[in-house]
Amino acid sequence: MKTLLKVLVIAMAILVSLNSRAQNILIADNNVSAVPVTGKVFTGATALQDAIAAAVDDDIIQVIRSAVNYGTITIDKRLNIFGIGLNPDTEGGSLSPVTQIDITEPTATGTRISGLSIGTGIFLGGGVAGALNNILIENSWVRRLQHVVNTTTLTNLVIRNCIMGYNVGATTEETIDLLNGFVANVVIANNVIYGSTDNFNGIGREGGITTSLSTIENNLFVHRRVTTFQWFAFEELRNCTVKNNIFYRYSPRIPSGGALSGNTFENNIAYDTNVSSDTFSTDSGNTSVGNHEAVNPVLANVPNEDNTGSITTFDPTVSGTEAVNGGTDGNDIGVFGGPIPFSKEGTLIPTIQVLDVPSMVIEGNTLNVHIEAKGN
Repeated sequence: MKTLLKVLVIAMAILVSLNSRAQNILIADNNVSAVPVTGKVFTGATALQDAIAAAVDDDIIQVIRSAVNYGTITIDKRLNIFGIGLNPDTEGGSLSPVTQIDITEPTATGTRISGLSIGTGIFLGGGVAGALNNILIENSWVRRLQHVVNTTTLTNLVIRNCIMGYNVGATTEETIDLLNGFVANVVIANNVIYGSTDNFNGIGREGGITTSLSTIENNLFVHRRVTTFQWFAFEELRNCTVKNNIFYRYSPRIPSGGALSGNTFENNIAYDTNVSSDTFSTDSGNTSVGNHEAVNPVLANVPNEDNTGSITTFDPTVSGTEAVNGGTDGNDIGVFGGPIPFSKEGTLIPTIQVLDVPSMVIEGNTLNVHIEAKGN
């Protein structure tokens, strides 16, 4: 028989051999009860930025839920930053709040942001000129996303499973603003996207999204207020594929001065937009296939007021005939369709609570390990 000690020694030897490829897991915890651990657990008002400063490329930073905001942070390296999620099914009601995230440098290519509540927004670029690629933003509350300057190009940006534009208010800026001609291969999927309430003579001054060469699929575009004003989902949209989305009191058109050209609209639904027609554009090189105009998707519970209301009761499930299994892939139109349906919880990061291993194991037998974990 071999003792567990020998098994663990072998395991440690394997880990040492892989050490050069290992990721460090750092913790940012600004709760008053947090205890700092040098190089591992960062506390206080600057906990998150301190963790970023200590991290190296590919490290994981776990942002502990808190009632206190972690402030504005700058990311200038390739990191994986995880908060608690959109609506975690764990003890306590707090999230992982951040005021603003600036991802400034091309060296941050490959960064992943997940599970945060970002009060002002995420701002991309503005540092050294170059390509900022392969950015993943998911499972987060994000008020705005802005591409800052055209000296920073964006490729392979993915925005998924987020609630965008909540409490955005009366602003002359888009909820998602990516500079035309300087972005490519952008995917905006399975998000709830609210828009600005700013208007001029009853016409929405700003559309919700500016982008080009993007795929926009299985989102719910919903305007925050029920008024007689007209609101538009797009400000400038060029050469994009727009499919399986729901435009609810939010027209798939553009305001005066906007641009809409070379796009393909497939299997979308537009309803109650207060615009003279919900028609999906077929001029300026746009194509419309299989779309539904002035058709109610019958959403379960989606408020139109200042924000989503209670996230606990917020429910974008569809039951309308055209919406159910009506997507290009045979799944639902809206956020619960597509390859990765929307989740209110987001992807939780597990914390190990129980780890049980036998004291001895017979040579040649399987080592059975019992692990229990929950979200942070």
